[in-house]
Amino acid sequence: MPSLSNRRGKAIGSETSSELQYSAPAGPPGFEDDRDEPGTSPVIAFPEAVNAEDLDSVKRLDSAFRMVDSAQNGFRKYQGSKQAKLVNKSGDLINTIQTDLATSRSYASPLKSAYESEAFKVVRDGVNSLVDSLPGLIKALDEVAKLHPFIGIAVGAFRIVVELDLKRRDNDKKIASLFLQMKDMMEALLQLRSVKDQDTMGPGGMTVKARMQELVKQTADDITACGNACDAYSKKRLIVKVIKGSVWESTLKGYMDVFAKRKKDFTFALAIHTGMGVDDANRKLISLDSKIDLIIEFFQKATSPEQQELAALVQKKGGATAVMGNSDALNELLKFKPSSATNTTKRGDREGVEHSSHSGPGNLDALKLELFESPELAIRKNLEVFERKFKMQQRELTEEMRRVVHHEGDRVIEAVTSGPHERIIDPEIHEIWKDMRWPGHVKARHFVLALRDYYRQQIDLKKRERGEAFTIHISDDDEWALEWININRLQALAEAFDDDASGFITISEVNQLTSSRPENWSLLHWLAYWAIGWQMTATYYRDKIIETLAQMFSMRPLIHPANAQAVEKYLETVYKRVCTLTSSFVCTSQSDALKARFQRYVDAEERRLREGLETVRYDIDAIDTLTLITGPGRIEKYLFPLLYLLLKRDFEIFRLCRKMVVHKDELWDSGDTIVWVFDAVDFRHNDLEALFKQQKLDAAQQFKVHASELFDYWHDGTKFWSLKNLREWEFSEYEYVDENEDQDIDASKLLNYPAAADALYNIVEDIVTENDAQADEAVKVILGRWHGLTGAQRWPISPIITFCLHASADHSTYEASDVAAFGTGYTILGGYKAKEAGTTEYNFSMTYAARMRSVYFTGILDEDCGTLSGSWGYDEDDKSYQFFFKRIPPEVLIARPPPSEFEENNIHALWKYALTAAQNEARRKLFSWSYFRERRDVRREYLKLLEREENNLAIAEDLDRFAVLDRTVTCEDVRCFYVLRDYRKPAIPSHLADCDACGERIYGARLMCLKCGNRWTLDFCDKPSCLEAIKTRDDVIEPHLPTHDFVKVRRAFHQYREIGKILRMSDAGLERARKQLAKAVTRSQHDNTVDSAKTEKTGETKALGRLREEISQPDTEGDEGFISPTCISCSATVAYPCWYCIDCPAESSIYICQDCDGMKGGITVNEHQESHSLVRCTPEKVDDEVDGARDAQERLFAVEGKLAALTVQMERIEKLLESLALSRTS
Repeated sequence: MPSLSNRRGKAIGSETSSELQYSAPAGPPGFEDDRDEPGTSPVIAFPEAVNAEDLDSVKRLDSAFRMVDSAQNGFRKYQGSKQAKLVNKSGDLINTIQTDLATSRSYASPLKSAYESEAFKVVRDGVNSLVDSLPGLIKALDEVAKLHPFIGIAVGAFRIVVELDLKRRDNDKKIASLFLQMKDMMEALLQLRSVKDQDTMGPGGMTVKARMQELVKQTADDITACGNACDAYSKKRLIVKVIKGSVWESTLKGYMDVFAKRKKDFTFALAIHTGMGVDDANRKLISLDSKIDLIIEFFQKATSPEQQELAALVQKKGGATAVMGNSDALNELLKFKPSSATNTTKRGDREGVEHSSHSGPGNLDALKLELFESPELAIRKNLEVFERKFKMQQRELTEEMRRVVHHEGDRVIEAVTSGPHERIIDPEIHEIWKDMRWPGHVKARHFVLALRDYYRQQIDLKKRERGEAFTIHISDDDEWALEWININRLQALAEAFDDDASGFITISEVNQLTSSRPENWSLLHWLAYWAIGWQMTATYYRDKIIETLAQMFSMRPLIHPANAQAVEKYLETVYKRVCTLTSSFVCTSQSDALKARFQRYVDAEERRLREGLETVRYDIDAIDTLTLITGPGRIEKYLFPLLYLLLKRDFEIFRLCRKMVVHKDELWDSGDTIVWVFDAVDFRHNDLEALFKQQKLDAAQQFKVHASELFDYWHDGTKFWSLKNLREWEFSEYEYVDENEDQDIDASKLLNYPAAADALYNIVEDIVTENDAQADEAVKVILGRWHGLTGAQRWPISPIITFCLHASADHSTYEASDVAAFGTGYTILGGYKAKEAGTTEYNFSMTYAARMRSVYFTGILDEDCGTLSGSWGYDEDDKSYQFFFKRIPPEVLIARPPPSEFEENNIHALWKYALTAAQNEARRKLFSWSYFRERRDVRREYLKLLEREENNLAIAEDLDRFAVLDRTVTCEDVRCFYVLRDYRKPAIPSHLADCDACGERIYGARLMCLKCGNRWTLDFCDKPSCLEAIKTRDDVIEPHLPTHDFVKVRRAFHQYREIGKILRMSDAGLERARKQLAKAVTRSQHDNTVDSAKTEKTGETKALGRLREEISQPDTEGDEGFISPTCISCSATVAYPCWYCIDCPAESSIYICQDCDGMKGGITVNEHQESHSLVRCTPEKVDDEVDGARDAQERLFAVEGKLAALTVQMERIEKLLESLALSRTS
């Protein structure tokens, strides 16, 4: 049925909001009507206060509403004043106060009293303390598993799922309450401690193992399935959790019911085995029910402030159903930033922080995919990814002890009796800690200085005469490392120990760092790595990243056109943030000998990261997956090696994109994987910023020293990415040479998706299944291949639908699966109903795999069972639109006139139908040129309409043409058009900039002012009215005038990497062009003077000769071979104003006259391409103060510019008055 396209949404979505499949949950009691009259206090249905705390809350809320009412009364008095008329002409203040009133209501939810009541206190405390209680429970379960190994499978699954959740820790209360229920279930197994032998016979002659083993296996599967469901749910956007909240809540609640049942089964089985008796067991089970019900109720009411805020916004826009059918509303909700985001940043918490994936139209499509995807399908699709993470976590737990290497000389801690230093494993740091008499923590600076002094003392002792009284801890092979344990490296050494950047080093941090050093490395060697080796390693990978990205950009012209969009989207997503990190990092250059001392560890770490990425097939889908790959510790330790490995793999995909059509999701997933790394950087940056502020330090200054300034531009990159800096900054460029790259890349191992199929048309063979042969007679007559159309306001509203019905296993229903013309799979399920008149009514639903609403059909067969017709709709009880399906081939169906022609003149329509079908078949069989030309024209028109639709440029006439084309081409044809649309390069480039004059997105030619703009360029589309506009902006010192110099760009380019180069080339090209044009003007004047002299009397030959000498002597020097510039298109001599190509070589001197460029909109001649950038050539202007002879037009522009600047100042004054008036009102 309707596709994701705007035309489908306009055709149906605007008809009624009740057609969508999903509906928003009802609001809480007391909020049935939010449209209160102005000045009327809202009526809130408060629940009855059950205790003093609740009563106090009600009083506070009542007081708050009285204050709001008072504010409204004050506003009414203010409304008629002169200040209100001046400041608020459009009613913004009313909207503001109403918004504040609505916000106040959200705090008066009647659920609040129940949620904070004593009954929920136990559950709430259990959820909040869940993280602290889980390790103890796991340890206890491990002990029980040693007595009863058969429960190990459930304990293992529980431990892995818990570890994965702890890595994620998104603070979602629903998932936390679900894990609380899982924890309660596993606690039931602790009762096995009273059963000393698993083979002891109990009542009924069964051992506890025989009684519970199968149950334990089922529990392990349930835990794994629940972990997968929670993983899939946690990846959903905030907007999806709000709009689809009730559907996901029902799915997750099912696991709570399962765990509750499993706990009862465990309790009952153990009660029977231990001889408690059935009655006692039942009494114990009844006592469990109340707690289970309480947890489920808490689960249903647990929503974050961000979800509540967004839910209110969704309701304001008409509810979940209306929002899902409105692309504009979804786009607006995608930009939603919760008001709690600021508080979240201050807390340094991850709650409320969403994964910032791709932006743009593709992001809206991805959102629709999630919204129309059922939880069951999302969980099933997530299973493969979750299983990979499950295995990685399992392997990590198995090898956990192996990663902590026991080094020779490490102390064995048995008991702590004499002081905190006894808990330190490394003997050298133990000695320092003991001598300094430090408590459990020490300031990082003091610790590093003490470490430096200790090693200095050691080397002094070594230089002395050796005696038995001294123990030297420095070997001859490690003396080189002492050079790097100095005050200059204090920051790097402190960061190595102080993992949380608190400014203090704890004993656990010391043990963690010393225990993680490579095997056979001394502590001094390990410290030298963190003092200088990490910076050296990061510098190496940083340079490799820059080189890889530069080669990616140099490869862009070689990319297959079908992959161009995916490549551009990838670079747009990845480049700026990677460059932000690499540009701020302070590099170091050291000797190869020093590098060799750390190389073994560097290679081992790269190999470990590569193996982790290969395990997840280079697809990072969440922060917990990233943590599984990198291991514990701060992200900066692994950041550049990880980014390099990801970019290296993507570079190989770019190479494949030159020769083959790659699946469009391949690079999308690659970009999203790197965005998850950026999210980890964001989390680390936010944590550091919160710590610096807590310590009352200047965050900007601290980021200039932390981690070799890695986060400096990440914290504030405004100056670096400003237009002023980009004009001067030259990014590294590398030429791509394919011969230097690996030629043996296996595409099947590199790619996660199958390559795009070469054949766009698939041959389908319909077979009769065993169920078809045994189906009911009423079902048999409807089985087989059908083709048809559906209509609504237009006929049709979508392309031809085609499917083949088969009987289901019960023989009384039927089903089908196919792919719609726009590429989304769907499933048909249906049955039949015998009517009183002897007819059979067929009812079936069409459910799409994603993006689309379910559709319901009701129809009857005609007498010869060749036509199925009836009504359809988006609601099972509301089918107001018509459809028909026929068994005839689609090539015949497309010749059928629309129903309106049959209604007007049935006989004429039938004759037209027959003649058109016969003519089409004859032309097709004869390979008629007119037939192929017609198909070509249809394809071109359809693709052009799809392009307009994708760019939100479609109008009503376009929708009418869609309807005509949809009924005259087959489903396979339209599917081919959509595939071509997805993989073709847009004919009109789309720029990531809006016109500063009209405010619309710029398509085609983008004109940038070479003079204006400090933060960013002033951009204009090529409409004459926009080019003549006079504009101001807060970062523009003087108003922009139409006489300013422009560069015209007709290709999509990367904003941040290429803008500086384009502007530099434009300035240089303009200067070059002006010199040539000035020389041409001088030559032209000289020639005109000579020609006029020739008309004088022949007796004045000598005077003419002297005149020639005087005129030509000073100006023709060095002009030999000079040719006046001409237009490359019309060959006419060019003059101001004209255009000069900055992409062609300077010696080519390519000019285009104003008329040719305006009429042809881009010219290709020889090496000059229509996509080349052009700079506008106008005479160089002299400063206004110097040039007193400006013409009237220039003076007019100046006056208009001053008026525009004055208008801006007036707007600022008006806003200031408005804010003052608002403050007085409040």
